[in-house]
Amino acid sequence: MYRTIFYIVCFSCLASRLFSQLAANAGSDQTGCYNGSLTIGGTPSASGGTAPYKYLWQPSTFLNSTTVANPIVSGLTSDISYTLTVTDFDTTIASNVIVITLDKINTFNAGQDTGYCSGQSGGVQIGAINNTNAFHTFSWLPLSGLSNPSAPRPLATPSVTTVYTLTVSDSKCPDNVSTVVVTAFGPPNVNAGQDTTIDEGATIQLNGSGGTSFWWQPDYRIRYMSTATPDVWPITTTIYTLYSTDQHGCSSSDDVKITVVNGDQLFFYSAFTPNQDGDNDFFYIGNLEKYPDNNLKIYNRYGKQIFSATNYDNTWDGTYLGNILPTGTYFYILNDGKEKLYNGSVTILR
Repeated sequence: MYRTIFYIVCFSCLASRLFSQLAANAGSDQTGCYNGSLTIGGTPSASGGTAPYKYLWQPSTFLNSTTVANPIVSGLTSDISYTLTVTDFDTTIASNVIVITLDKINTFNAGQDTGYCSGQSGGVQIGAINNTNAFHTFSWLPLSGLSNPSAPRPLATPSVTTVYTLTVSDSKCPDNVSTVVVTAFGPPNVNAGQDTTIDEGATIQLNGSGGTSFWWQPDYRIRYMSTATPDVWPITTTIYTLYSTDQHGCSSSDDVKITVVNGDQLFFYSAFTPNQDGDNDFFYIGNLEKYPDNNLKIYNRYGKQIFSATNYDNTWDGTYLGNILPTGTYFYILNDGKEKLYNGSVTILR
């Protein structure tokens, strides 16, 4: 009888020890605020086993203590996970992990100062690229010129330079407030220069200004058309338009009228650049087409004839017998075919 009772008591003791197994509880995963504080660990942080318990939290980063049941995390600046290790009186060990995720509210902002061409473009998007409203509320002020004042990255089209303030909020952390300046740029003050009158066959340099890049139209008897100061030699009255864009991408245009007075005066270019770039590659004489019986001879500085042509048509490219002549000054004699001679010099630039 006694032996039977003895075995029943032992089974009860074993069952009791089985249900008192040591357990560690680091607490539920949490979200923390930037530079904020929170308490971790369970309620309680250890159970079962045999008290008293020893606690060890790792790592020690942001913790006020690594050996208490419920330490305080403060000054949080990044996501982090902690491992709680509990040792009981019988040196039994248990562990558990908690993950602290940093609330992303501190990473959102109004973006970098920017600008757009007022009246010429559809506006500019403001707000940092990583702005997202998945768990946060965005609010922009002032409302003027915004496509959606509650969007993380609205489109801004202010008519004047405006400072926009963004307030980001959620239910957990302090509001994050930042600002951005949107400058409303106007078009550049483009000036194509003064209207001018020239003789037929003459070349004139236009003088444009305003902006940083230039383009002239029409593409008619014009050289260096992508600069502010192209050369033009129209044979009929022509209006040239200068299109210019500034460093902000804003554009504008202006016109200049070149009035051409009919005539037959010859105009000799003093230099040319025969580098085969399609620009000023030949020795040019304005109005020469009106003298079809002309004869041109060109000499080097030693008096040697290096080129000769009857009915010259502005096609000498600075070569002699197929060889490229060096940079230097050369001398011409032109008989216009009407018993008038012209002589002068022309420079080859390479």
